[in-house]
Amino acid sequence: MLKNPIHNHWDEVLEILKENGNDYSATARQIYGKYNYDFTVDAGRKAIRARLVTKAHTGLEAECDAVGIPLEDVKHYWHKGDHYSINVNAKKETDYAQALEDVLSGYIFEKKKPTPAISKTWIPKAIKVTLSDMHVGLNPNPNNKSLFGYEYNEEIFNEHINRVIESVLKEYTNNGAFDLLLIDDLGDSLDGYNGLTTRGGHGLEQNMTNEQAFSTYVKGKLRLVETLIDAGVANSYEVRNVTDCNHSGSFGAIANISIKMILERVYEENVVKFTILERFMEHFEYGVHTFILTHGKDGKYMFKGLPYTLNDKTTAFINEYIDHYNINTRYIHLEKGDLHRIGYDRTKKFDYRNFMSFAPPSAWVQGNFGDGYSGFSLQVIPKYNGEIQHTDYYFELKKK
Repeated sequence: MLKNPIHNHWDEVLEILKENGNDYSATARQIYGKYNYDFTVDAGRKAIRARLVTKAHTGLEAECDAVGIPLEDVKHYWHKGDHYSINVNAKKETDYAQALEDVLSGYIFEKKKPTPAISKTWIPKAIKVTLSDMHVGLNPNPNNKSLFGYEYNEEIFNEHINRVIESVLKEYTNNGAFDLLLIDDLGDSLDGYNGLTTRGGHGLEQNMTNEQAFSTYVKGKLRLVETLIDAGVANSYEVRNVTDCNHSGSFGAIANISIKMILERVYEENVVKFTILERFMEHFEYGVHTFILTHGKDGKYMFKGLPYTLNDKTTAFINEYIDHYNINTRYIHLEKGDLHRIGYDRTKKFDYRNFMSFAPPSAWVQGNFGDGYSGFSLQVIPKYNGEIQHTDYYFELKKK
C-alpha cells in the first residue's frame, strides 16, 4: 500500500509537519522538491493523510490491502467484535490551505475594486435572493441505486448559480438599479464535514472530499456576489449567512468566513456587508419590514426542528422572540429552510415562509418521501409598503 516515495522519508515528513503546522500540501511540496520526485502535491497530501490514519487505526491498512480498497478513501468503518459492533470514524484533517490556494488562484490582490456608482431610485426597493440547503458535496444517487437517480456535482451547482445570476439581472433590466441587493443563505450550505451531520450520528452519502466541497461552494458563491456587484444591480449589497444548522455548522461558517475575507480584499470598504449568523434566529430591518432568518433546525439542541405548518407551540415560540427583541415594524417575516419545501402561513403578527432546497433530494429523502424539487426564490421588496413581489425559480433536475 505504501507506494508513494514520500514514505521513504517519513521521519523527515513528521519533522516538517511540526514546522508547517500540519500543512500536508506544504510538506509534500517540500519533500518532492528536495528529492526531485515527479508526483503531484495532491498525491503527497493524500499519502501523508493515509499514513497518519494507519498509525491511529492499526490493522486497517492490512484489511484494505487484502480487499483492494485504497486506504485514503476510507472515511469510517465498522469493527465487528465478539461482543460489540463499533462504527469508527477514521478522521482526516481537512487541508484548508490547499483548498484556499485553489480558490485564490484566480485573484490578483493589487488594487481593490471601487464602490460602484450610485443610481437614483425613485421608489426604494430591495431585491432579495433566498438560497437554502445547497448541500454541496451531496451524492443523491449513490452507486446508481437511488429511486430517481438525480445528479449533483460541481458543474450542476455552478449551473444553478448561473440561473440565480440570470434571474437577478432580468429584474435589474426590468426595474433599473435597486436600493439594496440582499442574498440570504438559510444554512446547510455544505452537506456535512467528514460525511457526517453536525451532531455526528448521521452518516451522509457524498461525492466530494471536504476540500472539494469547500472549494466548490466558496468559488460559486464568490462568483454570484462579485458578478452582481460588478453589474451594478443595486446601490448597496448585503449577504447574510445562517450557520447554526444541522448539516454545515462550523464547516459552513469557515467557508463563509473565507468568502468574507476575500471580498474584503477585493472591494473597497463598505461595498458589501457580509454577515455570519451564529444564533438559531437573527433578525434585520429594511424600512417597514423585519426579516427573522433561521435554518429551522439547529446544530445541537433542538429535538425537532420548526415544523412545515404553524401550530400553537411554534406561534408562541416565535411571538416570544418578537416580544423579547421589541420587534414592532409593520411587517414581520420569519423565513426558514431545512424541510426542502415551499410553504406559506401567517398569523396576525407575522408570516411564516418555508424555502425550497437548492440541491436535489438525497437518496434517503427519495426513499422515504418520494420525488422532490429544487430551486431558489427571489423577492422585490418595497421599502415602505408590504406589496412584495415573490417569484420561485425551479431547476430542471438532471438524471443519470
